[in-house]
Amino acid sequence: MNRLSIETKVLGGFGAALAVLAVMGFLAYQSTQDFVRTSDSIARSREITETLGKIFSVLSQAESGQRGYLFTGDEAFLQPRHGALARLEELVARLKQLTVDYPEQLQRVPEVERRVAERFALLDRVLAARRTRGFEAAQQALRAGPGIAEMRKLETLIEAMEGTERARLEWLARAAQSGVNRTLLTFSLALLSSVAFLFLLFLTIRREIGERRQAEQALRDGEARLRAIIHTAAEGIIVIDEQGRIDRFNPSAERMFGYTEAEVAGKNVSVLMPSPYRERHDEYITRYLKTGEKRVIGAGREVVGQRRDATTFPVELAVSEMRLGARRLFTGIVRDISERKRAEERQARLLQEVESANEELKNFAYVVSHDLKAPLRAIGSLADWIAADNADKFDAEGQEHLRLLLSRVRRMDSLIDGILQYSRVGRLKETRVAVDLNALVREVIDLLQPPENIAVHIDNNLPTVVAERTRLQQVFQNLLGNAIKYMDKPRGEIHIGCTAENGMWQFRVSDNGPGIETRHFDRIFQLFQTLTPRDRVESTGVGLALVKKIVEMYGGRIWLESTVGQGSTFYFTLPRLTAGASIPHGEAS
Repeated sequence: MNRLSIETKVLGGFGAALAVLAVMGFLAYQSTQDFVRTSDSIARSREITETLGKIFSVLSQAESGQRGYLFTGDEAFLQPRHGALARLEELVARLKQLTVDYPEQLQRVPEVERRVAERFALLDRVLAARRTRGFEAAQQALRAGPGIAEMRKLETLIEAMEGTERARLEWLARAAQSGVNRTLLTFSLALLSSVAFLFLLFLTIRREIGERRQAEQALRDGEARLRAIIHTAAEGIIVIDEQGRIDRFNPSAERMFGYTEAEVAGKNVSVLMPSPYRERHDEYITRYLKTGEKRVIGAGREVVGQRRDATTFPVELAVSEMRLGARRLFTGIVRDISERKRAEERQARLLQEVESANEELKNFAYVVSHDLKAPLRAIGSLADWIAADNADKFDAEGQEHLRLLLSRVRRMDSLIDGILQYSRVGRLKETRVAVDLNALVREVIDLLQPPENIAVHIDNNLPTVVAERTRLQQVFQNLLGNAIKYMDKPRGEIHIGCTAENGMWQFRVSDNGPGIETRHFDRIFQLFQTLTPRDRVESTGVGLALVKKIVEMYGGRIWLESTVGQGSTFYFTLPRLTAGASIPHGEAS
């Protein structure tokens, strides 16, 4: 036979206690409701009796005031009568509300109201006689009227209603006592049930206390780990209170500022700051506590710290706020950024050196364009003159030498132009404008004038980009020019296209020319590098290096795919955020 586990027994006892409490609670609720209803009925019956007594009392007060007027003729004695009329109306109305659930009494209320009205009508006739014909006439009217008999009838009616209420009170009192007894019994049972439930609850709480102790131990272990982390943290950690007094000061902060925690504990944190920050720190805390205006809290900033030896150093500070009960604490994480500042200074010096180098390059470009090209043009002109005037005096070998001379002059001139173009990229800025690449590429094709055996195709509509028009023209002019220059097929095909790839425009220029070996892929983008002898194909070796520099200046990259004997495809990318907004037709973004 299987035995119930202790957990099942506890749960069963807890459920039974709850069920008993629920039944006892329901019975107690019913008893309480009965007692409340009986108490309400008793209170209402007493109020009916009190209201009936007030009606008789108010009527008597009104008659007393009237008698005073009859004897003296002083209108002041009638003041209570005026108030009594309004008061009697309120009391009769209240009597109707109180007896609405008691048909026997409710039927008598109109009779009370009628007899009160008749009584006042009789008194009004006596008052009219007193005002018009004097005291004797009022006495005769009073004796002639049925006043005493009417008053007796009203008194009898009220006494009858009060008797009914007294009988009801006696019955209600007995019912109330019976209800009290039932309620006491119910609450006694509920108390016993509650004791049993509390005993079970005690056992449960005892178990929970054990679990809480375990949780508290885990919390203490967590705090110990946190203290260990703070103790070993590389950054300085400083905790201050609302008055700016230092509460915690970890070892990294000790090494950073040269103080021990014992030396700064309880002191104002401004001791770690030089002037004028030291004088303004308390003002900042006060303003934050009053207005909530944050300058450092929740955001990092660079400040200046002061060591024990009065030397200062740059610090990166981040402050957070926390509450421990009623205390408000501020935790600051500080980092010595002296080395970073020195690195920034070195970087600034390097940038200055780069600027100087750029200036020297600019001067060099000026020298090249003016001082070198001038004698080169003179040599070219002189060679042209010799060729024009003395060509018939040279034999075949001499004419070949003269041709080579002119070719070298033109190559030198092109090389100088290429160097100038390369030096201007990134240094000389043009206004960036919207450039329709469809129109620009066609202009480049017209400028290059491909031979009739070479066809240039634009695969799809190219995008409109925002860039320096001259730079884009140099890119396409060099890529298309190389494809045309090195074409070795009787029927050349060049294709230009563009797709949208991962937020970039990816352009391609492909041909069916001789192709390039893989080992030359990196070399061809270097300055002054060519793959064919310059005497066979005129080239400066600057074009692809210039294209690479322009593409990378825009944040893109350039590469190629090629198969020897079948052709090459040059790819380059431009960021869409930089270089355009539209998408070629048929392409998805």
